[in-house]
Amino acid sequence: MADSPDFRTLEGRLPRSGRLLNLSPREAFEQLEHGAVLVDLREAYETDFRRFDVVEVLNLPMIDFRVDCSSLPRDRALVLADAAGIYGREAAELLFAAGYENIANLVGGILDWERDGLPLCKDIAFELNGQCACKIKTRARREGLA
Repeated sequence: MADSPDFRTLEGRLPRSGRLLNLSPREAFEQLEHGAVLVDLREAYETDFRRFDVVEVLNLPMIDFRVDCSSLPRDRALVLADAAGIYGREAAELLFAAGYENIANLVGGILDWERDGLPLCKDIAFELNGQCACKIKTRARREGLA
């Protein structure tokens, strides 16, 4: 896509991590509005109740990333996102090793995205709750956001 941002030359507010451009949630949103693609690294149980509401999202959970990352478009700017911004750097290193170059990381993940009031789709019935990890479950017994 000709109008996709070029993260190799873009300067963001946050410092780079080597070749990787780090974007605040607002900066990421602006780039997504200008043709970048968001790659959501979260597992299905994390996306059932809260999803990024942007033009284009590709879901590729980190557990499958090593095997399936080559399916991502090479001609588009990719913004890597997860729950809290932890796995984006690891995913970026895998992409750089596979020859991808136009990559950015959403610092703070969907947690900071939500904090900043950026667009989300939510299904509260699927939000995880419980007193401890062994008792966490959703409120509903149906499929989440589709």
